[in-house]
Amino acid sequence: MPPSNTNSTNSTNSANSTNAPVLRGSPVPTTRPAGIGENSAEELPRLRGLGPENQAARESIDSLANEVTNTSGSIFVDAEKVFVKPPLLKSLITLSEGSPLSIDAEQSIDITLRDVLNSALSNNLPIKISQTATQEKKWNYIQALSGFLPSLTNDISYQRLDGNYVSPAGLAIGIHNPYLTMASGFQQYLFKGGGILYTAKQNQARYRASKFELSGTINDMLLESAERYYDLVRNDVLLQIRVKAVEVSKTLLVVNQDLFDNGVNTELDVLQAKYQLSADRQHLIKQQVARRKSAIKLATILNMDQGTDLSIRNRLVAKARLVDSALRPADLLKIAIDKRPELKRYEQLRLAAKDAIKVARSSLLPSVAVTGAAIGSGSYASNASLSSLQTQQTSLSSSGASVGAISSAGGLPLATGGNGPKPWTTRSLFTIGVDMQWNLGGLGLQEVAQVRAKQWEARRVQLEFNRELEKVFQEVRDSYLASISTENLIVETTAAVKYAEEGLRLAELRFKEGVGTYLDVINAQKSYTDSLIDKASAIIEFDQAQAKLLHAIGCLSVNTLTAAAPLNKAPM
Repeated sequence: MPPSNTNSTNSTNSANSTNAPVLRGSPVPTTRPAGIGENSAEELPRLRGLGPENQAARESIDSLANEVTNTSGSIFVDAEKVFVKPPLLKSLITLSEGSPLSIDAEQSIDITLRDVLNSALSNNLPIKISQTATQEKKWNYIQALSGFLPSLTNDISYQRLDGNYVSPAGLAIGIHNPYLTMASGFQQYLFKGGGILYTAKQNQARYRASKFELSGTINDMLLESAERYYDLVRNDVLLQIRVKAVEVSKTLLVVNQDLFDNGVNTELDVLQAKYQLSADRQHLIKQQVARRKSAIKLATILNMDQGTDLSIRNRLVAKARLVDSALRPADLLKIAIDKRPELKRYEQLRLAAKDAIKVARSSLLPSVAVTGAAIGSGSYASNASLSSLQTQQTSLSSSGASVGAISSAGGLPLATGGNGPKPWTTRSLFTIGVDMQWNLGGLGLQEVAQVRAKQWEARRVQLEFNRELEKVFQEVRDSYLASISTENLIVETTAAVKYAEEGLRLAELRFKEGVGTYLDVINAQKSYTDSLIDKASAIIEFDQAQAKLLHAIGCLSVNTLTAAAPLNKAPM
């Protein structure tokens, strides 16, 4: 009877409406699709999926979904922390005869961020090179200070004189004797146009500039070391995610092969699962190599053996705020102007350039110096008394010309006539006086041109200071904006992980209920893996942005990079 059929149909539809699961959107319609008879007892057509007879496969899918969402390889403790599990070697792909994790390394050591920073301070080559440059400038400064001290000269000369000396008077004097000269003198500048003073001040400024350059190099290398450490952390996290993706793909392949063997799936689903597994294995291979490369880069900057693999000791990677969020850009710029060593370095170079102008001007002025010397001479000679000298005839030429008696030469050693032996005799001579010199090259044009050149050099240094100041301002603002951006990305990526996790769960459910395809599961799995990568990258990029902000304001150090509390004012 029609009424009876109608009631039966309504009761059946009511039962279907009660038992049918709502996957998404509107409830499942209670009326049968067109083409299905009203009295038909058939169920709604199943696109694909697991029926009640495939209970074991349904349980495999449920456990797989739980494994994917709850054991992602990297466990996120909360929205701002990530715990990196040590990798299982059996989960990695063997690329060579060595360990699949360290690959080419002979040994492995665990490190922390503080270990990295302290090692960089001790072993980094650019820091050592900058230290040697500072010592060089120090001794140049000491050398310039020596200009205030007197200069000493010492000279010893021993010669054998054998021959004749022809005087302008036409007389030949025979000399056959050794001759010794010893001289010691000093020179003390009383005035040199200010050249000594301003040369010392110029080198002092250069020495101070080199010390600020060393501070800048230390800041740069600490920042680079921290970035290399965070790169290693990032690649370690990504390695865990890639390992888990491969494990999930393997399980999905087993499930799909099972379904295909039972006639539920098609061969296309199996091929898609195999392709996904191959793609995940490729990503894992690249990630294993990328992690090892990041360890090599970190070892290089630390001047360590590159054959040693570096692994992070602290497995908990958290959002670390190093600069107080209450500090506004204006506050940060004030700190940067006061603390950045690059600005202080250019300020000292500017002072050195101004002193160089005064040094150049000093060459236009005369120099005055006190000089003194003690001269000793020695030769084979004899002392003649005054009475004998009055009658002495000294032969001056081979033709017999001679000089008569010397009127007065008390104590003057002269060789007397005869061929007798003469004793070795030495005498001393002392001098002291004042010396003034005023030298102008090219009528003074050389000195004037040098002064003008130094003036333009000072102008160039001033412009370089202005350029560096603009660069510092840009770095502060860029780092500040990067910190804001990455902090908000942490919030968004946290939401993305939740959405992707739920999407994967629903994709598994749709596939199990026959209203979705395995391709949906693959896409959901890829989205979930990508969201985990973005989440880990956002946390690490925030830490890097905070380190760059510390560097931009000139407050980067081992203590500030590892501080428990953020910086809220400029350190003393």
